[in-house]
Amino acid sequence: MTFRKNRARRFASTAIGHASAFAPAIFAATIAVVVVYVATNWRLERSLADERSIVAGELAIISSRLQTNLNSNVKLLQGLAAGIAVDPAMDQSAFAKLAAQILQPDSQLRSFAAAPGMVVKWVYPEKGNEKAIGLDYRKNEKQRDGAMLARNTHNVVLTGPVDLVQGGTAFVARCPIYINDGRSQIFWGLLSGIIDIPRLYQDSGLESAELEIAISTVPEPNSPKQVFLGGLETFSKQPVVASVDMMYGRWTLIAVPKGGWGQQNGIAAFEVFASLLGLCVVAPIVWVGFLTKSRQRTIEKLRLHKKKLVRARQRLEHLSLHDALTGLPNRRFVDQMISRPKRPGPKDCLILIHIDLDRFKAINDTKGHAGGDAVLQATASRLTNLAGPHEVAARIGGDEFIFASWSDTPELRANELAQQIVAALEQTLFIDGSECVVGASVGVAWEAECLDVRNLGQLLLNADLALYEAKKAGRGRAAIFTKELRSAAIQSKELADEFNNALDCDELVAFFQPQFNANTLDIAGVETLARWDHPRKGLLGPDKFLGVAESLGRSGDLDRLILQKALFELARWDSLEMRIPRVSVNISARRLAQANLLAELSELPLARGRLCFELLETISFDDLQPVLNEVIPAVKELGIEIEIDDFGTGHASIVSLLRFEPRRLKIDREIIKPIVTSQSQRRLVSSIIEIGRSQDIDIVAEGVETMEHAKILRDLGCHLLQGYALARPMTSKQLIEFCRAKDNCVTQAM
Repeated sequence: MTFRKNRARRFASTAIGHASAFAPAIFAATIAVVVVYVATNWRLERSLADERSIVAGELAIISSRLQTNLNSNVKLLQGLAAGIAVDPAMDQSAFAKLAAQILQPDSQLRSFAAAPGMVVKWVYPEKGNEKAIGLDYRKNEKQRDGAMLARNTHNVVLTGPVDLVQGGTAFVARCPIYINDGRSQIFWGLLSGIIDIPRLYQDSGLESAELEIAISTVPEPNSPKQVFLGGLETFSKQPVVASVDMMYGRWTLIAVPKGGWGQQNGIAAFEVFASLLGLCVVAPIVWVGFLTKSRQRTIEKLRLHKKKLVRARQRLEHLSLHDALTGLPNRRFVDQMISRPKRPGPKDCLILIHIDLDRFKAINDTKGHAGGDAVLQATASRLTNLAGPHEVAARIGGDEFIFASWSDTPELRANELAQQIVAALEQTLFIDGSECVVGASVGVAWEAECLDVRNLGQLLLNADLALYEAKKAGRGRAAIFTKELRSAAIQSKELADEFNNALDCDELVAFFQPQFNANTLDIAGVETLARWDHPRKGLLGPDKFLGVAESLGRSGDLDRLILQKALFELARWDSLEMRIPRVSVNISARRLAQANLLAELSELPLARGRLCFELLETISFDDLQPVLNEVIPAVKELGIEIEIDDFGTGHASIVSLLRFEPRRLKIDREIIKPIVTSQSQRRLVSSIIEIGRSQDIDIVAEGVETMEHAKILRDLGCHLLQGYALARPMTSKQLIEFCRAKDNCVTQAM
């Protein structure tokens, strides 16, 4: 028993001795395992950080090249647009010659298309692009939105990839062209530049052999349609992100290495090497010391590397949030400021002032882009000088600026700032030694419960509405956002949507008002009047929707529809043997300027003298002179008569009116109304009638409200009468009943 206890005691003592002998090795091995694990993870993180830094650098170069190439193509397009603006009446040959001089062999532009009146008329080169001639942007669903955006914003718009009517796909840059007639800017049409996609990608370095690249039109796409290069799945691979900011839009570029992250980090070899070191337990303390020193050196290098990355990131962030030309914050900065507001004080409200330069385009056209840049820089300087400690001025694109301020008395500060900005930007500038006055319109909105601002994004929209009101009031002034402005904007949008639907659902109807021979009171014709049979509001007169039709660019569609209805009813009346000599319809300036007008009219089954076009005298005849000189004679050749409506209320001269040799002049009702009591008005009407007789032009008097009016006008020699005293506007069915009743009764002599 004692022997067994001693043996156990010796075994335990030996085991303890062995354990004590291996303790340093076990300790060193434990330390080595820990160090290998930590070093491996650190090496992996560092490798990934280095790899992302390299990819970010390459992507930044690609982004810069892509932006430079796009801007270069747009500059060429704007140069050609400036040439067209100088000579808008050029033909295809002159256009091709000018385009050939501008098109550079090293650019990505492969062709141009000029569309006066939104219809493509000239192309260069002609070969291969013949199918594009005659393309109406307003009717092409794939290109209408981009074309109308360029026209409405007065800015270059880049869209794509776009399926071209001549085949293939490309990016399309559209530049609106406005012609200065000395008094106003007239929209001439669009100039489109077709950008070759494969060449743009190749010249910009997007076909990188090492990178998987994708481009999206939005920062965070959720649909494959929003990604036009690469795939949507690339956005889920923790990519490096860059952007291409242009005055006409923003693209988001992302990149990851082909094959994914961590393909070349050498972690496997590092683990093997570290494991071998862990086995070298013979000199654990020396080895641990070596690893400690190595780790310290690596940490120091990593610290320096991180500092460089932070500085580079800060520089890139500053560039992404500021405008390169003026140095002001850009639209992205404003968006971030609005989405994450930091109030200087708990009671401070945000004030946003939207600024648009009034005469920037004229200076840009006359002084060139260098002059335009000088104006933008001077504007930025003046706005910066007005900014206080809690205020910022930003350029959000083109000639548009935002001025943001915080104040606990927002109404007082907003009005003060608005007046200061208008006054500062009205001051004279000197460009190339000559004086220039630009001026600005200003829209003001601030955060306040009384304006029911639900979010700060809406605040910028409110400032936009106020800016539009300032421009409408005559420019060079400031307008304050109100509830009424928002309500009017909502109602205008609803009415516009309803009017578009009305055209598609055939809610527009034709009414007819007879015109009578002044001597016999026989029906000499009928005027076609447009009415809107609104499903909720009932029958609406043209004063409720003509402005909407013009703003939507659909007044021409309205004219076309009413003409079709008038001709249909004329054929119906003829079949009933009604004696309606002619029918007249109103025609708008937009309809007159449509390139396909004559082609459509030539296909109508018309007898000469049965159709008359009424031109409002309020149409700017001088502005439309080139179009009218060509269109009016051609319309007359088709047997369609011309009548000047509302004579005496417009701004056209008698000379400019009579130049078109109208068949009739219609005297406005405001001139006719007082002739019963005013001798001077009678003399005025008599003078107009004499002018008509001297030129063999019939005179129509509208607004004949009493039979006394009719008698006086007959005695003065007026040819035709129209008004409530004789007949009100009526439907076709009512007109048929009216004519049948008239045939069955004798009209009392005047």
